[in-house]
Amino acid sequence: MISIRSLVAGVAGVCVPVVGVPLLGMAPAHAAVPAPPKPAITMPTADDVAMPYEGQSFCSQTTKPGVADFAKIVSAHYSRPTYGTLRPCLSDVSEHYDGRALDWMLDVNNPADKAIADAVTQWLSAKDAVGNYGSWARRLGIMYIIWNHKVWKSYRDISTWTTYTGSVPHTDHIHFSFAWDGACKRTSWWTGKALTTPSLATCSSGPLVTVDTEFTKLKDVVLALGSTGDAVRVAQANLPGVVIDGDFGPKTLAAVKAFQTAHGLKVTGLVTRPVWNTMERLQYPLIKYRKTVILKKGATGDPVKAAQWALQLPQDGLFGDATFRAVKKVQAKYQITINGAIGSTTWAALDAELRSRMRQRELSAELERVIDKTLADRAQFVKLNG
Repeated sequence: MISIRSLVAGVAGVCVPVVGVPLLGMAPAHAAVPAPPKPAITMPTADDVAMPYEGQSFCSQTTKPGVADFAKIVSAHYSRPTYGTLRPCLSDVSEHYDGRALDWMLDVNNPADKAIADAVTQWLSAKDAVGNYGSWARRLGIMYIIWNHKVWKSYRDISTWTTYTGSVPHTDHIHFSFAWDGACKRTSWWTGKALTTPSLATCSSGPLVTVDTEFTKLKDVVLALGSTGDAVRVAQANLPGVVIDGDFGPKTLAAVKAFQTAHGLKVTGLVTRPVWNTMERLQYPLIKYRKTVILKKGATGDPVKAAQWALQLPQDGLFGDATFRAVKKVQAKYQITINGAIGSTTWAALDAELRSRMRQRELSAELERVIDKTLADRAQFVKLNG
């Protein structure tokens, strides 16, 4: 297996998450480890508010200023210059996709690296003189840290490190995820004033693209009988009863015409912008609600139906007990504050659930196609060879 270190060595700007060991009560760090870095300005007496979970909900391939400057500070201070921040946007949720995550390459099997990592994670998460855990993480606007199979979260279990169960053990790097306030340098490390109210306001030196980029990229693509490729696969994934094989044949043509008829579009058999727009609306009905609608138990109407569709519940439009429980389950899965209400980050998580189901449908159809082809090839072999 290729390690994270080998993937990002020498490339500042490409990162992956990390896990922290339980640091409270540990033995003193390695003697050679420098004291923690100090901010350039005087810190206020009060601590900043602990950062809530603010999951990624759009793609922005620019490292945010607070992340970039923190990376420069720690990499220079501890003479460990290898780190990364960005990754190409995929369909899951990661702060690497919007420029709010840092992977600082330190190896648990290297005693000097481990001593630095243990010291830094303890410094950020430890209790201060007045009993606030994560004082320096708060001042930097850090949302969570992962290192060596452990995770520290500013929004839950702030007094301890808990076991990290993700697929990447984070033994060759520390992962830092920043809230928007930290990423945009609105916390006291940068301003000298304690932040009291978290803000989801973004900062970017480049364009923001919604996570749901698949249709956006395809809206100027025209598909017709004989077309092939990934764009055809996307269209087929949104046409009931069609095998997703990337080949625009007669069955796909018939399905496109049926789709156009069903949705009041001009029946041409071509997949053009009106068809893509309709597919997007059907596949991602949550986009229009994400920034403006907050749902709580007792709510009614179309937004509730859209959420229930994402949750695979009966769409009765009533936010009752079943919907409440299902929302909390999704929030737990995506490490969002578990309150049963649907705000911007929970809408983003529900979108991710929809995209995940779409991919599973694609994979199932592809597997079915491969099995059918294998059986057909076997039958042909038997026929030819007795």
